[in-house]
Amino acid sequence: MPLLQTRDLVKMFGGLRAVDGVSIDVDEKTLTLIIGPNGSGKSTLINLITGFLKADSGRVVFAGDDITNKEPNEIYHHGIVRTFQTPQLLKSMSVVENLLIANVHPGENPLSALRKGLWLKKEEELVERAFSILEFLKLDHLWDRPAGTLSGGQMKLLEIGRALMTEPKMIVMDEPVAGVAPSLAHDILQKLVELKEEGITVLLIEHRLDIVLGYVDNLYVMFNGKILTEGRGKEGIEKVVNDPRVAEIYMGG
Repeated sequence: MPLLQTRDLVKMFGGLRAVDGVSIDVDEKTLTLIIGPNGSGKSTLINLITGFLKADSGRVVFAGDDITNKEPNEIYHHGIVRTFQTPQLLKSMSVVENLLIANVHPGENPLSALRKGLWLKKEEELVERAFSILEFLKLDHLWDRPAGTLSGGQMKLLEIGRALMTEPKMIVMDEPVAGVAPSLAHDILQKLVELKEEGITVLLIEHRLDIVLGYVDNLYVMFNGKILTEGRGKEGIEKVVNDPRVAEIYMGG
């Protein structure tokens, strides 16, 4: 059974069916890409999956649980974390502090705060995890820098790091390499492949097909709120890329 399923999802904005009966399957430990021209419904779809928008009809099932129209914080507790096209960092705080605030600290609870041994051990574990993640992302040398001084690509890596601090089952990403230099874009995508190999499922939207296609396992193409076509595995993806309908919508978009 896929880790994530959507079934006949519909989202209306007035008379516009922004998402029109969309069904997708995202298998565990895969990197799945959704593409399509502007206005095709991609961002609306991931907002429905992550609870930032409410569906008018249809279902979202994650790890066997129906999470349709749950609040974002509830979906987060199910193990889904999302990143945004523009990283949502606290820019005046340091790189490592941006990671540490991603977890609830036991010392913030009035009762737990009195038990120093409990929260101090947890704090040490969080700091150790944060530095391990920074090392994985090759940001460890910047640990004490204000997040606002990082490059755009480094900010996107840091937002991935913040997601990893929550130990997610799946990360949903909105254009993780948009506006990033090609060399760093490849570094980001290679990190996503490594995360997949460690058991984290990745679902992403991205426009830079020349860079991203070589890294993904499965591909969906959206157009006018619907799934136009899909491809699974290298052969399936190649067939989608060579589909005249896909070329036509991009030339028209």
